[in-house]
Amino acid sequence: MYNLTYEQIIELILEKSVISKEELDVKINSKLKELSDLISKEGAAHIVANELGVKIVTIPKTLKIRDVLPGMRLVGLTAKVINLYETREFVRNGKKARVSSMLIGDESGTTRLVLWDETQINSVKDLKESDILKIRGAYCKENNGYKELHLGNNSQLIINPEGESVGDVLVRQQLIRKNISDLNENDSVEIIGTVVQLFEPRFYEACPECGKKVKPIDGTFKCDTHNTVIPKDVPLINFFFDDSTANIRVVLFRDQVLNLLEKTEDELQEIKNSPEKFDKLKSDILGKQLLIRGRTTKNEMFNRLEFVANYIQEANPVEIAQTLSK
Repeated sequence: MYNLTYEQIIELILEKSVISKEELDVKINSKLKELSDLISKEGAAHIVANELGVKIVTIPKTLKIRDVLPGMRLVGLTAKVINLYETREFVRNGKKARVSSMLIGDESGTTRLVLWDETQINSVKDLKESDILKIRGAYCKENNGYKELHLGNNSQLIINPEGESVGDVLVRQQLIRKNISDLNENDSVEIIGTVVQLFEPRFYEACPECGKKVKPIDGTFKCDTHNTVIPKDVPLINFFFDDSTANIRVVLFRDQVLNLLEKTEDELQEIKNSPEKFDKLKSDILGKQLLIRGRTTKNEMFNRLEFVANYIQEANPVEIAQTLSK
């Protein structure tokens, strides 16, 4: 459920919590005051809903790899074997033991699967790439900035279960997801939350060949790589993003701007010169719930952290529910 109106958010909060309408109004007004009117009324209502633990959807029993977060237990999913790694021996408490691992994936991404139990390790000795695994009772840990799935003694692993299949595997690194309140400078992570304020798009001149910003010199534009060029207008946009733990200013460039606004370059140019069109667009974007990947940077001028995004997508219901249930 996305792009809720203010009235719909209020109705949902009152339906799924014990708060009164008067108390809710006080909380929302307090949030607006706390954030110095940096957010809209809808944005404040979204934040209060998150703080009250109001869940729009529920988490299904079976997850996709992208939905699994460090710290989660009793994880269930179905995935395809991508790579098999050599089983290693080690000594623990004076006894020899083994650990086996592999790369598994589904349509949402890939992750490393680690097996510690001898019975499970023996069960996968004839495993092949492209085999299907049905996993139950796994737990997720962080290792060097990436998430891993681990199987313990009570976990369940079924090889090539009847009737189970996995589509084309999305092969990409799985970034750790963080709360906004936990972000540090230079973190490369993904965050999930709600757009609570949107600022008008701006444009800068860039080289049409390499996309780098060009310098105006003597009535022409110079690119460090391609010399004199006819520049291209490149859009950027800023918005405030909130996940109920904190909020942060997010910066988008180029195609990600078009992706967020769902506009073509020509349509964006029209909005550039029309405050009325931007106001209409803004009302459509506020309250959007997104998954964003990028890097945290320090804005020295304002002494604050900002998030430069390189990928955005509308958050799916599972991810929203997981965020609210933390």
